[in-house]
Amino acid sequence: MYRLIAFIACITVSVGLLVGCYPGPSTQQHYETSAWLGAIGAGIGALVDKDNRWRGAVIGGSLGAITGYGLAEISQRAAREAAYRRDTVTYYNRTTGEWVQADPIDYRAGYAKVRVRSGYGREVREDRYEMIPLR
Repeated sequence: MYRLIAFIACITVSVGLLVGCYPGPSTQQHYETSAWLGAIGAGIGALVDKDNRWRGAVIGGSLGAITGYGLAEISQRAAREAAYRRDTVTYYNRTTGEWVQADPIDYRAGYAKVRVRSGYGREVREDRYEMIPLR
């Protein structure tokens, strides 16, 4: 049992270090999504691990925070790609049915205004606008 926990902890730390080495800037969206999913993961981990609630909370929180950062990065990447291409960009996961769609709306003064929508199936879960700096 302890070998499994040590393995999961090593994987979590390794992925965290790789995400920390990402060359792009982290935005407020990255931090908020990581914090929310980390908190949810910690709660679920504490409920699942009945032998040691702290251990479950740490593992669940770590996995949730890493997942949250990844989801925010996919959304940001779609927005940047749509701004540079000047065309709609859609990322779709066939396994889960989740999608992210970015549409450039307006270009002015070195920035592109991009509408980013994400959802599951036909349901839109999030709809927001982002200003993407053009290089």
